[in-house]
Amino acid sequence: MTDVSRALEHLAATDGVDVLDCACTVFEDLLAVLRRHQEAEASAFPAFVLAACAAANGRDWTGGVWRQLPDVSERDADDEQLLNGATVAEVAVAITTASGALAARLSACAVSAANEADQVCCKRAAAEAATICALMGGVSPP
Repeated sequence: MTDVSRALEHLAATDGVDVLDCACTVFEDLLAVLRRHQEAEASAFPAFVLAACAAANGRDWTGGVWRQLPDVSERDADDEQLLNGATVAEVAVAITTASGALAARLSACAVSAANEADQVCCKRAAAEAATICALMGGVSPP
């Protein structure tokens, strides 16, 4: 999940509205990984599908509805980004770590956002990231 890690690093160093743009990219990357691995193990399927729904919702709250999304076929060619060859447990740990960091950053941004619309978007997206974290075995959403 190289791109997600890089996006999270960039997200931590970003201010204001740019946080929403960076978070959108992280949600898109999480969504791609979740979709790639959702059928890897039958018992994990419901959690992965629900987490993918939360990732799509988070992407939409951070601006994904309004911008041109990248071609998913390009992502499919990048095995490292999509954690191909990883076990379902390894994927869940990677998703939990990334979504937990994303939720924390968006929650912090919600407090300091300049306008109410950005505050709302950050809060809603943070809730979706916390849901992903919980579905993958992390801490329960607030």
